[in-house]
Amino acid sequence: MIEAQKPPFCQTDVSHSFFKAFIRVVKSIAFKDPNEYMGFDTVEVIREPLIEAKDKAEVKSILLEKYPQFFQNGKVYEKETKDQAQFFYVVIFPLYQHEIELIKEGEWKCDYCGHIHENKYFSRPLASRKFDGKIFCGSDYKTGNDIISEPDCYERWKKEVAFKDVDLPDDLNYINVDSLNYIYKITEKATGKCYVGKTRNVPFFRWWNHLKHSSSPFGTYLQTTKLSDWTFEVLEELPSNISDTEVFKRESEYINKFNSINNGFNSVISNKSVVSDVGTLFDAVLE
Repeated sequence: MIEAQKPPFCQTDVSHSFFKAFIRVVKSIAFKDPNEYMGFDTVEVIREPLIEAKDKAEVKSILLEKYPQFFQNGKVYEKETKDQAQFFYVVIFPLYQHEIELIKEGEWKCDYCGHIHENKYFSRPLASRKFDGKIFCGSDYKTGNDIISEPDCYERWKKEVAFKDVDLPDDLNYINVDSLNYIYKITEKATGKCYVGKTRNVPFFRWWNHLKHSSSPFGTYLQTTKLSDWTFEVLEELPSNISDTEVFKRESEYINKFNSINNGFNSVISNKSVVSDVGTLFDAVLE
């Protein structure tokens, strides 16, 4: 499918409206086997995201002039007909008001790579409600002569900025405003050594991530053992509206209580203000 070059947005005539159009292969050609067709639209070959015209008839004239190769005998159909010379048809929609507003908003910039996009209609951003409304490249875009396909700016921003020093960040897709904060402990039965952590994900989901996805020294060690060698427990549930500072403080209190840095699997404490002998604790980490 080809997306046509995007025209600049400029309403030259107040009597005109804005449309988007799609040129598609007729179903009888796209689906040779009737059993393949499940009632959905067929294959798109051209997408025109913005056409300024008085009405659908003028849109058809514009498409015929621009793409004569798709319309035999100079006829532009909006559905499949009995015309044996017809191979394509068009679908035409007027732009919704919210789409026009997205165009009028103008340029926007990705909060990770800094790429400037023309507007949010032609290039929809990936928005993050979790990080103060930051927005990221969300679809293919062209920069110079290069096409950037499936940009991963959001994932890279989380890894390199938001969770730069976090080994196993929460999965934000499974957190909402009501999600509780959990302090948990993982204990090795044979030695009594433990790891204390925090999460807003469902605790068992967090436990699974430690088992399968953690790359920290503790995670690496954990993955060499048997599941039956360990116990997993929730030490405390904290409300959803508690501050991150307070969560870190509570986690650190448990790390200190179970001595899980000097005699466990934690590598650092979250809030050193809760430790009476900070020097001793961090000397152990640096050794």
